[in-house]
Amino acid sequence: MSAYAWVGRWVPSSAPEVGFEAAESWRHRFGAARGLGLHRRRFEATVGPLPQGLWEGAIELCDPAADLFPRLSAACGRYFFELRPAPAARSSTALTLPPAGAADPRRFPRTKGPDLARLAEFRSEMLIDATHDVVLGHFAETTTGALVGWSDSTLVLPAGRHLPSTTQYLIAQRARRLGVRVAVGALGVRMPLWFLNAVHGVSPVARIITLSGNSYILPQRSDQNKWQRWWWSFP
Repeated sequence: MSAYAWVGRWVPSSAPEVGFEAAESWRHRFGAARGLGLHRRRFEATVGPLPQGLWEGAIELCDPAADLFPRLSAACGRYFFELRPAPAARSSTALTLPPAGAADPRRFPRTKGPDLARLAEFRSEMLIDATHDVVLGHFAETTTGALVGWSDSTLVLPAGRHLPSTTQYLIAQRARRLGVRVAVGALGVRMPLWFLNAVHGVSPVARIITLSGNSYILPQRSDQNKWQRWWWSFP
C-alpha cells in the first residue's frame, strides 16, 4: 500500500487509521472506475470544494495496470490518499442479522468516514463465521455496503436511513432506463436482496444468518448475472 498527504501536491506520507472527517473509496480497475464523479460529489458534500489539482492528482496516482481500491480521506484538517490493492470481487454475499435490539453504531449515517472505526468494531463483534458483513437498521444497509431488494419486477430501495450509496444510485438509474419500476419500501429475507458497493459491484445475498442460529436461503433472480456483467463492463 502507498499513502500520500496533500501539501499543494501529493507527497508520500503515512495515512491516519482513525479520526476521519470524511472518506471516499472506490474500485479503480485498470485505469477505469464506475461513477467516479459521484464519489467526488459525495466527498465534497462533506468537506466542501477540493483544492485545485487535488482530485486530478489523486487519479493520476492510480496505476492503469493495476486493480486498486483507493481511499481519499480528510482528517485533522488535512487530505490523505491511499492506494490499496483491490480484493477479489464477491459473486455472492452472506450476511449476519443482529438481534432487533442491537445498538446502532452509526452516529453519522449520511456521511462516510466518521463512523468507519465504529462500524469495523461492530462488524467484528457481530459477524458470524461464513458471513461477510452485518446488516444495519431494518435492512437499511450493511457496515460496508448498500442493500436493494426485488418485489416481483420492482426494484426496492430501503426506507431506513442510510449512506447515499453511489452504487445503489447507479443501479436505480439503470433500472429506470430499462423501464423497471423503482420504489422505496421494506426489505426482508423473503425477497431477493443485492449487496452493493463500488468494490464488489452487484453481489446477490445468498444467505442470512441470525445470532440465534436461524438461517435463511434467499431467492435469486434469473437476470442477476446480466446485472453483474453490466457492472464490470466499465464504459
